[in-house]
Amino acid sequence: MEKFFSDLAARRKVLVFGHRGMSQHYPENTMLSFSRCAESPLIDGVELDVHLCRSGEVVVAHDFSLKRTAGIDHEIESFTLDELNSIDVGSFKGEGFSDCRVPLLRELFSSFGDRFVYDVELKVKAGQVNPELCRKTLDIIREFHLEDRVVVSSFNPFALRAFRGISRREGIHLPMADIFAHSKDIPKILWDGAGHVASGSTYQKPSCEQIDAAYMKRHGRLPIITWTVNTAEEARRLLAFNRDEMKVFGLIGNDPEMLSEVVNP
Repeated sequence: MEKFFSDLAARRKVLVFGHRGMSQHYPENTMLSFSRCAESPLIDGVELDVHLCRSGEVVVAHDFSLKRTAGIDHEIESFTLDELNSIDVGSFKGEGFSDCRVPLLRELFSSFGDRFVYDVELKVKAGQVNPELCRKTLDIIREFHLEDRVVVSSFNPFALRAFRGISRREGIHLPMADIFAHSKDIPKILWDGAGHVASGSTYQKPSCEQIDAAYMKRHGRLPIITWTVNTAEEARRLLAFNRDEMKVFGLIGNDPEMLSEVVNP
């Protein structure tokens, strides 16, 4: 077990992550959503998603398209940063959020520094690798000296492998995870974490619905950070797997305040 997780195990510490910030109440993947997480000392980290926009900056957004969050049926990577700065990605959550914009990864790190553990998800389509996104994401992590505060994940094992190769050539060893779920949107061969073979990932990031005693028996060798945990009952069920030995090291949820109350009763 690598040092990041062995340190958590020694402290019996389970990390609480805000899924795209505090997305239960605020527009996801916005500075407002992340800042609300920063206000609670019991929220350890934030989960976020990164793309490379057309002008070359690493920006924070979940979907490949802006249709859901901005009503614009075009891919985020087709916009320049200047164009993104004019697009409202908050009003879909409520009228009072019209000033929310797509943030830069650099903006997030500059604002919060080592306040958080960051779960940075590389958004790369199946069949693609995007080494430029991998390189620029790593450069920003290094710029803000957050090598000990970042874990990297992706649904795309080949993007993870590219990130792993780039980072290790520079002597940097960040924890990395394949994300997986039983979903029609994911190739069936990857449903149970087989991407690990290609990526060489060092922890697992399954959907919480997959985790049960049978899963632990088959796949419980690597540390687990799981998503999206949105009820206290589900959080307690997952924490029970840590009774004898640490297995579940992080819970990612839309309401991290609720999770923090379960993890830190």
